[in-house]
Amino acid sequence: MLLKSHSPVLLVMCTGNVCRSPMAEALLVHYVAHLGLDATVISRGLAAPVGRPPHPHAVAVAQAHGVPLHPEKRAVAVSSAEMALAAVVFVMDGSHRREVQERFPTASGKTFLLGQWQGEDIADPINEPLPAFERAWQQCEKGAQEWVKRLHEAGMLRAAA
Repeated sequence: MLLKSHSPVLLVMCTGNVCRSPMAEALLVHYVAHLGLDATVISRGLAAPVGRPPHPHAVAVAQAHGVPLHPEKRAVAVSSAEMALAAVVFVMDGSHRREVQERFPTASGKTFLLGQWQGEDIADPINEPLPAFERAWQQCEKGAQEWVKRLHEAGMLRAAA
């Protein structure tokens, strides 16, 4: 994984890295760029089917909202090195947070629910119809907007050079 060494890494994870985390990655990239901030955003899965493309509904929802989620992207399982590099780790639900605490205890203090500020978990839309992906998108969008704003206000995300 090539990273800009000066950029904070925002790592967003779900179970398979084919539905929620790719959508959240696309949204975080969008809002970071929209505000002219500097960050590297990556998405990974806790149990990723490595090499699988994003779910077609995830791609369709992103395209409908004008945010790029490239169908060439492939699912990747999170590594210990990526967890160590991440400035912040976003997960979708409490079970993901518990798994991070068990598998990567040193990352516990920097792991947060993407939907924390809305007080909600983001349900997995896999095997669901398109409207479930739209709901997940809306939840990811609210979380991404709020987190980028708060991280910028806290000085963790700064203007891009």
